[in-house]
Amino acid sequence: MTSPLELVVPLHDPNQSLRLRRFLLAALVYGVAIGLMGLYVVLGFMTLVGWQITTAAILAVNGVIYTVLRSGRNERLRDPSLTGVQMFCTCLLMALTMYQVDSARGALLLLYLVLLMFGVLRLRQWQFMALGLFALVCYAAAIAAVWQTRPWAVNMDVELLQLAAMATLVPCGGFFAGYVGGLRRKLRDRHIALQQAREQAHDLRVLDPLTAVSNRSRIIEFLEYEVARAARLEQPLSVIMLDLDRFKRINRQYGHPVGDEVLKRVAERLQGAMRSIDGLGRYGGEEFLVVLPDTPLAEASVFAERLRERVEGCRFASLPPTFKLSVSVGLAEFRHGDGVWSLIERARGAADHALDAGGGRIDATESR
Repeated sequence: MTSPLELVVPLHDPNQSLRLRRFLLAALVYGVAIGLMGLYVVLGFMTLVGWQITTAAILAVNGVIYTVLRSGRNERLRDPSLTGVQMFCTCLLMALTMYQVDSARGALLLLYLVLLMFGVLRLRQWQFMALGLFALVCYAAAIAAVWQTRPWAVNMDVELLQLAAMATLVPCGGFFAGYVGGLRRKLRDRHIALQQAREQAHDLRVLDPLTAVSNRSRIIEFLEYEVARAARLEQPLSVIMLDLDRFKRINRQYGHPVGDEVLKRVAERLQGAMRSIDGLGRYGGEEFLVVLPDTPLAEASVFAERLRERVEGCRFASLPPTFKLSVSVGLAEFRHGDGVWSLIERARGAADHALDAGGGRIDATESR
């Protein structure tokens, strides 16, 4: 059931919720301005018609902005917060209000300056300076219009003083906007750096740092899930153990950096053959474990042959052209009552049989 708050401010989208909360805070200031103008009417500083016109304009502008924000159409725009639009409308509404008031404009002017301060949160320094200049022009135009139509309602000395005060506040606000913008950029950069650090920490936790495939703990965790799933749904599951033949000889003869190159290249070739549902991990040393969900032994045998061909087709820049890598492949299919380790051990046993038979071949004897 939708709560009353969510009818006004959607809670499912944090960004949109924040925009609407800021808008409603600004709308609250407008509400205070409307109430203060009502007091002006009572005190004789403003006509009732002037109050009605200004109030209608404020409600219409804010109603349109709220409708756009609430509908989500603002998210298609370059400025989804509609900050520029809201500040532009604030300047125009300020000019309308100043025109309708006969005297004591300073109190209402302060409220509109508070509304302009909302621009500090989103606008760049030059944008806020341009906004401040536009506000000065709007205020001056409103006073000039009053001077032309109701000269008795203008104390020019006071108005010039207020205009000068506004002109002083604009660069101060621009400086503050630049300062806040700098803080926001620093926070954004730190957030990005923190996110990258989290991703790196996650990679270190689940990926093998050399080959960039799943590490031992992650591939076993994946296999545990698939074993439980296969037992529950009675679906096929096969695993493949690949053991690079005579890999230690490569390390002894050509050095460990070359051995690392071989492992990385083999991992790339294996990864390129995986389906989206498969799991691939470095089980240890020169051993790779492949988990094949929803795959019976016959299909796994075909897939294993494809993997063997991909591995043995690898070429390495640091090794002689005549060098040929071979791999022993062991297959095991999930049986009722199998656990993770029994399944792995049967695949390893099959790989050992393949190696004992000369290597470079596939064995599934442990699954028969």
